[in-house]
Amino acid sequence: MSPIPVLKLATLLGGLGALGLIAANGKRAWAWFPALLAGYLAVAFLYRAVHVSWVFASLRDDPPWLTAALLAVSVAVGASGAFRAASWPGVVLVTALFGDLAAAAGLVLAEKDEGRRARLVLAASGASLLTPWSGASVLAMGHGSWALSGLGLGLAALGLAGGGGMPTFHKPNLAEAGRSALVPLYMAVLTWMFMLGGVPDRCAGILEGLPIVMPGHATVWTGMVATIFGALGYEPGVALFGRDVLLHGSQLHGAWAADAMRIGASVGGGLPLLLLTKSKLTIGLPLWVAQVLLALGFLWVRYAV
Repeated sequence: MSPIPVLKLATLLGGLGALGLIAANGKRAWAWFPALLAGYLAVAFLYRAVHVSWVFASLRDDPPWLTAALLAVSVAVGASGAFRAASWPGVVLVTALFGDLAAAAGLVLAEKDEGRRARLVLAASGASLLTPWSGASVLAMGHGSWALSGLGLGLAALGLAGGGGMPTFHKPNLAEAGRSALVPLYMAVLTWMFMLGGVPDRCAGILEGLPIVMPGHATVWTGMVATIFGALGYEPGVALFGRDVLLHGSQLHGAWAADAMRIGASVGGGLPLLLLTKSKLTIGLPLWVAQVLLALGFLWVRYAV
């Protein structure tokens, strides 16, 4: 088949990639996602976005393998269920040291009350902004500043719950850890396919023009879009894509875009965590909305007022 116009190719591969980010949240994504990637690659070959003469060299050199490997370690630690905490200070501590996925996975095993679990899961999600390794978004896109740590603590405070004890260490589930670690590596390939279609470059171009088109409002709107992506997609994959967009944004001045993207993706990721941990949504959803509003308010005050 002959090549298609660049914009149509970006739309096609971008749309397929976005569906892939959503599908990666599936419980057995580690098993069937390679077949999905093979189908996407077949589409790329069909429309001549990739050529057999250079595809293997590009696949070796161009995907963000190192960042994906760091995310894979973080996901593996979380999936292992090794760290369990059922108190607010314990959850925040585990998140700060080992990531929000570790805290959330521990809560599934340590906290039987679904309402209390909802609060603590969102405390872990908010605390994912505390340190450079406490969440997928800050791990892939950079931590930013101490102001983000302050925001993370404020977001975690919305999930404050009494009771519980100190964190405990348990024998890790190595099989589950190994399976889960595959998915961030698949996301590196998916990010590469976004690159084949020029999607990060086009998104970066849109971001670069936002301060002109929407003066004073670009940061909040970017944060809202990132929140939607974080709520719908697999956060490590969203974070890798956001990293690529920022790398292509050579005309992005200041930290507004990076802050909006990492904050939005982190806070948005609280919703999938609520669902994956089977927490009580009647308690969790209002708190998650409050976290989103607080995060957007932070971006508004910091960059628009």
